[in-house]
Amino acid sequence: MTLHLSFNRFQLPGLAFCIMALSQNVYADGLADLQLALQSLKGDNPVSGVLSVSFSEVRGDGKDKKIKTGAIDSILSENNTGLNISYSKDVLNNIEQENQLKLKDEEADTPVLNGAETISAYSLMPIFSSAQAILDLIEQGEFTGESSIEYLDKNVRVLDFTLPLESFIDDKKIRGYVSKFDGSFKVLIDDNGVPIETRMSYKGKGSAYIFFSMKAQSEIISQFQVKGTRLVRTKREIVSNSTSTFSDRTYNGTWQLDLH
Repeated sequence: MTLHLSFNRFQLPGLAFCIMALSQNVYADGLADLQLALQSLKGDNPVSGVLSVSFSEVRGDGKDKKIKTGAIDSILSENNTGLNISYSKDVLNNIEQENQLKLKDEEADTPVLNGAETISAYSLMPIFSSAQAILDLIEQGEFTGESSIEYLDKNVRVLDFTLPLESFIDDKKIRGYVSKFDGSFKVLIDDNGVPIETRMSYKGKGSAYIFFSMKAQSEIISQFQVKGTRLVRTKREIVSNSTSTFSDRTYNGTWQLDLH
C-alpha cells in the first residue's frame, strides 16, 4: 500500500507551524538528556591515572610583585577500598628539598611543595565523581536555554545556566560583602546528553567597611571522558584575576588527568 500526501497552499502554514513546534520540543530535550546521562554515569568501577597539576599566581606589581608557582605529578586511584593518592620517590625527594629551602628563605618559590598543598581528598573527589558534581551545580542554578555550536568539527548542544553566588563562595560572611555578581555555567553535551565540556565563570565586585573594595572574575573550563560507568574529569583549566584596594592577583592553573 502506498500512502500519498498532498497539501494545498492554505494547509502549508499550519504544517510549517507543526514542524517548527516538533523541532522545538526535540531541541528542548537537552536538559532531560543531560540529567538522564548524569544519573547513569555515577558508577563505582575502579579508575586510576596520573594527575599533573601546574599553576602560576602573581600578586602585586613592581617591587612588591610576588610569583608563586606549582607543579607536581601524583598517581590517583579510586576503587571499593577508597581514594588513594601516591607520589614517586623523586617527587617526595623534591618536597623534602623544598621544605629545607623554605626554612632558609621563606620567600623562595617551591613549586612541588606548593602543588602538593593544593591536593586533598576534597579537591580530588569531583574528578572521579563528575556526574554528581555537575548535577549539584545544575540543581543550584537556573536553566536559561539551549543552543548549538561547532566543537572539534562537530555540532554539539550547549545548555546554559545561571549560578548563584553560593555556587562560588561558601562563606556566608564573605557573601555579605558582594554587591554585584554574575555567574554562569555552560554544559556542552553529545547526542546522548553526555557532558563533553563545562564552562563555569563569574564576575563580581564588593566592598568591606569603608576602605576596602574588590573586583574579581574567573573562568573554569573542564573536559570529561566516560570510563566504564563513570564520568571522569580529565582536564580543568582555571584563569582568574582580581583587583582590590591593597593588591592585584592573577592566577592560571591546569589539572590534567591521564587515565590508565
